[in-house]
Amino acid sequence: MLSLPDRGAFVGRAAEVAALQQAYRDEWVHTVLIAGEPGLGKSRLVSEFTSRLGADVVVLVGQCPESGDNGVPFAPFVSIMRALVRRIGIEELTTLLPVTRPALSRWLPELAVRAGSAEPESDRIRLFGEIVTVLEQLALARPVVLVLEDLHWADDSSRELLAFLVADLAQRDLLLIATFRPSDAEPLRRLVTGLRRNPGVRVLNPGPLTKHEVGRQLAATLGREPDPGIGTRVFQRSKGIPLFVEALGRALRANPDRAPEDVPADLSELLLDYQSGLPDDAKALLRLAAVAGSPARGRLLESATDLTDGALDLALRQLTEQRLLLATDTGYEFRHSLIRDAVYDDLLPIERKRLHTRLSHALIADDTLRADDWRMGELAHHAYAAGDLPRALTASWAAAAAAESEAAHGECLRHLDRVLALWDRVPDAAMSVGVDRLDVLERVVEACHHGGIVEHGVAAADEALALLDATAAPERAARLYYYRAVLKNQSGGGSVGDLDRALELLPEQPPTVLRGEALAELAAFRVFSGDAAGAARAARAAVEVAEQTGTPALAARGYAYQGLAAVTRTGSAITYFEKAHAAAADPQTLLTVVLWESAALVTAGQHHAAIEAIQQGLRAAHETFRFAEAGPILMVKWAQALTALGRWPEALGLIDESLTGQLPPLSKAALLLCHARIVLAQGSSAAAASSADAAAALLSDGRWARQYQLQLRTLRTDIAIADGESLRAGEVVVEALAADDLATHHHEVWPLLATAARIEHAPTDLASIADQLPVTTVVDTAHRAVFTATRSSDPAAWDAAASAWRTIGQRYDLARSLLGRAEAELAVGNRSAAREPLREAAQLAAELGATPLTEAAGQLAERARVGLEVSRPEPAAAAPRTFGLTPRETDVLRLVAQGLSNRQIAAELFISGNTAGVHVSRILTKLGAATRTEAAAVARKHGLIEPD
Repeated sequence: MLSLPDRGAFVGRAAEVAALQQAYRDEWVHTVLIAGEPGLGKSRLVSEFTSRLGADVVVLVGQCPESGDNGVPFAPFVSIMRALVRRIGIEELTTLLPVTRPALSRWLPELAVRAGSAEPESDRIRLFGEIVTVLEQLALARPVVLVLEDLHWADDSSRELLAFLVADLAQRDLLLIATFRPSDAEPLRRLVTGLRRNPGVRVLNPGPLTKHEVGRQLAATLGREPDPGIGTRVFQRSKGIPLFVEALGRALRANPDRAPEDVPADLSELLLDYQSGLPDDAKALLRLAAVAGSPARGRLLESATDLTDGALDLALRQLTEQRLLLATDTGYEFRHSLIRDAVYDDLLPIERKRLHTRLSHALIADDTLRADDWRMGELAHHAYAAGDLPRALTASWAAAAAAESEAAHGECLRHLDRVLALWDRVPDAAMSVGVDRLDVLERVVEACHHGGIVEHGVAAADEALALLDATAAPERAARLYYYRAVLKNQSGGGSVGDLDRALELLPEQPPTVLRGEALAELAAFRVFSGDAAGAARAARAAVEVAEQTGTPALAARGYAYQGLAAVTRTGSAITYFEKAHAAAADPQTLLTVVLWESAALVTAGQHHAAIEAIQQGLRAAHETFRFAEAGPILMVKWAQALTALGRWPEALGLIDESLTGQLPPLSKAALLLCHARIVLAQGSSAAAASSADAAAALLSDGRWARQYQLQLRTLRTDIAIADGESLRAGEVVVEALAADDLATHHHEVWPLLATAARIEHAPTDLASIADQLPVTTVVDTAHRAVFTATRSSDPAAWDAAASAWRTIGQRYDLARSLLGRAEAELAVGNRSAAREPLREAAQLAAELGATPLTEAAGQLAERARVGLEVSRPEPAAAAPRTFGLTPRETDVLRLVAQGLSNRQIAAELFISGNTAGVHVSRILTKLGAATRTEAAAVARKHGLIEPD
């Protein structure tokens, strides 16, 4: 009986190991995905890489079990956190996570003893944030490598957590590696596609071994050089798959007289050949483990087998010595999943059913199994496979509740779907689970609502409403209508009818939170549909309900929607948002308020107030670990405000920093549009066109992108005018103004009209469009004034435009209007009246660095023989040695010296954690420092920062 090596001979893969080592050193890379078919040696590659790391590196490995969504949510991460406790101890973990009642205590009972049990209502984002905090704090002291094996088996919650980590991890010395088999399964494909968009993610695709490499592996397996011709034949048979090579080599080693052609051609048969020579007890236990799934808990195997303790111990020893099973912290796992698959597939159906029954009965007999235990999902799986449908039904219902308690909405939904699938196959199903089918459907709708699963939720709501008598149960029906409306609104479909129906069914007295939520959703729908008056009524009613029911979060949303509805009355809008801030009792609600507030303030031209709100929102985003979700929106609004105020160096720095990270396409497009406006004003129409083209490639035709599509048309018109291509400019305008939604997007149409008015012989009737366009903000008023002045060339009209822009504080637009007034005054021979606006326009243009505008002012002054006394910025004095650090890097260095983590630096400077990490890496390189402590010492020595 031959033992398999613990790890097969490692041959080849030099390029892949080098790529992993490079990723480990690369400051820009935080994640490596390793894709490959089964047997290619993905895990062996990772093992080889981690074995070459220093002893100070913390390597944490989590295995995604084959049970997937039938097992415990977050299974690989639970394993990782428990491994971390074993590595550093619970005391150090507690210092890494200095919070009370952490959500992580659900996974780690010893943490609950020290820090308290988790809050009953802890949401999953708090859990995710705690995991990020632990890993980042750990990485401050020592390098960390996180390994997720077999991502293709990951449960929904683990996939979501992985995506969160990839987007949010901000520490330099932390690398995440995940292995997976390529699959057409939608959840995995969607996850991998999303991860690959992140610039910090690298993907490795190991290929089969070469003929030479097969020969080297075969020699290592045989313990000698293979006979002439054997290596070639094994290469042809194995197709370079390392596991297949090893299996062929083992078969040849066991029987040297066999030729490769005499060995079974099927890999499964080869892998089954590993069992040859095993005693019957060991074979039986191996079959039980295959049915239990990998990894299999030791306690479950012990309960389900009919072996005596002594026989069980002996069989386990034989299987582990053979390396068919490997011991884990809680049980045993197959050395390779293909071996488990081969053993399982070799069982007769009746054998599988019998073993699933044993495992089901063992779980039922376990005194520690509770109704809310995650093992209920395991019980449901085995009971279903055993044909025990009543037991599968009740266990699935209990498993759904257990998943719901972990906020694992995808897993909860999967268990509920099984309940519904079994409903008509189990007699008295309602009696078995204590609820009727309508109750189950309601739970499905609720899970979809919380998880954002639109189509499934809408279909379940349709079925539930068809079963429900709304007259007999109005609140139940109203909740379903509300959930269906929210789900439809998430998909952009809109469903005001469902909201109206929900409100009809809910009495005004006594007020209920559900009625308030429906009113708030209605307010949101109406404000984004352009019905400001209707939105204000619904939002006001929502606030009244919130005050009567004591629901501050609802009140905050209601006030925020009132602020959005009142955006045309700036004073009223600000008052409403102030009330929303006062009602926002937690960072998450505050963040929601700020998102709407920043959008309203930028639209209303209140740019300074918008920036204050944005910075407050970015701090809240960091506190709630929602930067990946909210940060891009806030960064866009910040860039728009800075661009409008003429603070272009700040805007360009912010845009550059933001574009280095992962951004949704719409946010990236919006930032590129800001960049294009600035560089065009600075005189580079080619750079502006390049950014405009890049933005166009990112913009969809959806309603959320419509405002940016119109901004893009305005920008392209401006570029064409700057390039002297009036015909092309006119074509862009005609296409843009042919739309039937101009009034809905009038904030974007007014600047387009003002730009189009500059085209000589405009190709369409701009005046009639302008006459029908609403004017609802001071920014709209300013653009209309420019439109009017451009068409009339009246000095008074240009003076009105300049006054409007001066009030708002948009210096570039002010300078252009002042130049327009000077031209108009000179056109009527009023040189003295032209002098001051021309001088101010030239001064503003010089301060902004708006080269074309500066040149135009100078040319006008020369033609009119008007002297300009424009002060230029003094050249900077010679600076002390800075090691090439930028001002932003100096800010980061100061905070590094204070001992702040990347995430804390990000919150302080209102940037993303990834951006902070990039700055820290650049600082270390420029200072020639190996650690943050050394960098701080170098900075103090050379006076780069103030001494302590």
